[in-house]
This record gives sequence, structure tokens and C-alpha cells, in this order.
Amino acid sequence: MKGLSIITSLVAAIGTTVLFKLLDYFQFIKWNPIGYTKTFQLLKGSNVYIKWIILFLIIWGVCFLLYYISLLFVKIPVSITSIALGLLIAIALEWIILDTDSIEKTIKKISIPFICIVIVAVRFIMESAIFHSQDHSHVK
Repeated sequence: MKGLSIITSLVAAIGTTVLFKLLDYFQFIKWNPIGYTKTFQLLKGSNVYIKWIILFLIIWGVCFLLYYISLLFVKIPVSITSIALGLLIAIALEWIILDTDSIEKTIKKISIPFICIVIVAVRFIMESAIFHSQDHSHVK
């Protein structure tokens, strides 16, 4: 099952990173996905592609972790948990990225396409993890 988790999180990370690049390209978000590199002196002068690869690796790690966290929600319908968890993750990320002092200001500035991408990625990961766990339990 470990190989399935690596592949599933890899696909989710590739899709999410590409969609983040499209959000940035078409200016659907007011922040830069690779803007985190401004705080790190080591990455300040590095190539843009290196920054996107590092972002991809971070997203891959988060997706891998989310794969195993989603196994805790096997008994709850995936549609409910994925929307709730995806919405929570998206709002938390926007709050951290936009650096606003209240949740009301964050909600006013939040990007609906960003929320949709995060919810779809969470749904994909959770659905795959639960399917793989149920499929492997039937094999034994």
C-alpha cells in the first residue's frame, strides 16, 4: 500500500502545482505561489524553476501526509470530510499567506478558484486512500 500512497500523492502534487501555476498565470490569486522564497536568503536568487520544484516537493509531502490522515475518516462519507477538510485547509492557507489579522478580512480576499483546487485535491487524495484501504482489506 505504500507504493500506492506515493503514486497517489505524486499525481495530486503534480496536478495541484500545475493548477497553482495556472492560477498565478491568469491572476486568479492575489499572491504568488512561490512568494515564500522571499523569506529564505538561500532561495532568494535561485531560478524560478527551482522554486516551483521546491513548492512541488512541499505539496507532495503534504499530500503524502494527508493520504494517511484520511485513513482515519474511513467511516465518514468522503464527500463530507473532503469538503470540510479542504475548506479548512484552503482558508488556513489563505489566512497565513495573506497575513491578515482577522478571519473576516481573509474571507473577503479569498480566492474561490484556489478553494476549489484545494477541495478537489483533498477529495482525490481521500477518495483514493479510502478506496485503496478497502480494496486491500478485501484481498486478504
